[in-house]
Amino acid sequence: MSFIRGYYRLSLCALILTICAIFIVLTSYLPITIRKVPLPLRIAQGMVRLILWVLNVRVQCDEPEKLRGFDGFFFPNHVSYLEVLAIFGIMPTRFLAKAEIRGWPVVGAIAAAIGCVFVQRGDKESRREARLALTEVDTFPPITIFPEGKRGPGNALLPFRYGAFEIVTQGNFAFLPIAASFNNLDVAIWHRGENIIKALWRLASQPERIVVQIAPQEVQHPTSDDDPVTLAEAVQQELTAVLYPY
Repeated sequence: MSFIRGYYRLSLCALILTICAIFIVLTSYLPITIRKVPLPLRIAQGMVRLILWVLNVRVQCDEPEKLRGFDGFFFPNHVSYLEVLAIFGIMPTRFLAKAEIRGWPVVGAIAAAIGCVFVQRGDKESRREARLALTEVDTFPPITIFPEGKRGPGNALLPFRYGAFEIVTQGNFAFLPIAASFNNLDVAIWHRGENIIKALWRLASQPERIVVQIAPQEVQHPTSDDDPVTLAEAVQQELTAVLYPY
């Protein structure tokens, strides 16, 4: 039964992804907005909500108004691909993404069409160029950066990298720390080194509903006088207290 369930869900998601990708890429050339958000991002938001429904994933957020219409940067923790989908389902956002994603079938085309910024993590010059690009882009719709830089183990936050905080202090950009948690992390997690297909299959073949809890914290307004290192450490402590209070 789990095989049939997983095959059905993943096949349906692949169909939705492929069809929507065509419209997202085509509309990326049109200057059309819906409530100030470019049309490709709105189409992608509808696609994400449908995929989450097919996968039996539900998103809970007590203060969605903090995300909707936000102008600035989202800084969430990162243990799964589901944080990306859950946040996007509430408010369309662009992402700072690893360069390999651009080469992924379908997903790479969508990421490029909605305005994601790509970075080669192992290349210092690429990281510098990405930071420079992000200090000059329009921050609405918001941009999501995972301060940990990579997926964490799920039982603690990885040390926050300072680059994200250099961007917001240099540009005087507002940012919103976000705590994302799951009712069943063993199913939702995407382990380091694990193939994405294996992680998706674990979710798609499960009968139980997965709930993603998105908890936005208070908006912060840094200035160029703030120290990025101190700011990164303070935000990491704030999210740690929410996610791992014991």
